[in-house]
Amino acid sequence: MSAPHTRPAGEESVLDVVRRRAASGSVPGRRSDEHVVSLAIEGGGMRGVVSAGMCAVLEAAGLIPAFDRIYGCSAGAVTGCFTAAGQAVLWATTFEDLAGRQFIDPARVLRGRPILDLAFLFETVIATRKPLNEAGLVRGPALRAVAVSAEDATLRVLADFRDTADLLDAVRVSCTIPVLGGSPARYRGEQMVDGGLLEPIPFVSALREGSSHVLVLRSRPVGYRARERSRVSELAMRRASPGLRAAARDVGARYNRDVDALEGCGRRGGAVAQIAVPAASRLVRRLSTDPGRIAESLRLGAAAMAAALYGEPTRLMWQPVPCAHQAPLEGVARVAA
Repeated sequence: MSAPHTRPAGEESVLDVVRRRAASGSVPGRRSDEHVVSLAIEGGGMRGVVSAGMCAVLEAAGLIPAFDRIYGCSAGAVTGCFTAAGQAVLWATTFEDLAGRQFIDPARVLRGRPILDLAFLFETVIATRKPLNEAGLVRGPALRAVAVSAEDATLRVLADFRDTADLLDAVRVSCTIPVLGGSPARYRGEQMVDGGLLEPIPFVSALREGSSHVLVLRSRPVGYRARERSRVSELAMRRASPGLRAAARDVGARYNRDVDALEGCGRRGGAVAQIAVPAASRLVRRLSTDPGRIAESLRLGAAAMAAALYGEPTRLMWQPVPCAHQAPLEGVARVAA
């Protein structure tokens, strides 16, 4: 990976630009500056609840309209589309819906079926229980979903969607991990898989496509480094194309190179900045169905973003969020974790 371009130290940081835009009422399509400000959201399966918590705090602070684009990979792409639609808090509560065997069931692999039921996520949870706000998508930042071609193992940054259905199809291929999430899905005539195979933290694509400022939301703690070789990734790609198998062998080393580059950007100036939970944080695992651990990881992500915006110490207070697919009891609202 070539070194990302960053603006000289001393110029406005990404958070400074975001705050200034928010204070002036700046919204996508009507800017008074020439910056291109992007949000880049790391994937990570159920660990994506960490960055979902960060987006919920950004939304509560009224800062999402200050971004021009949102780049997301895998779970980060789903978080990105709800955030773009003005529904980050709603999506953060959705991880509770996914914490069960309907969505994650390792025993399915013994029957030749994927561990993750993406049909349940997209056709039940998103389509009927927590539908996207189409008007919000039109007003919000432009979404970019990162995927990888299953045909030649090269990166695809999916954009310029015809409608909400087309956008969700792109997000779905960004989430498709062979074995874990099913066979490669076809989008715009090409088979594609999870973008995390090549770019799990999509800030590189954001910079390559002209972003002047990028705020990166991590689903891993500060200082985390992956194992150089990932047996899980290699196993998932065993029946895939030779190109994907080769990419899977290097996924850990590639992740570490990107993290090194990201940390280098932060040292050279604030135009690229990352938000991450503390190094000692104990986060939910990628395929966990533990509601308590999911809720705690959501709080950790939210607290990390609140600290970045408001400083330490920051007290978090959660608003009630009713479930769309259940009639609430009289006088009772369901409260987000």
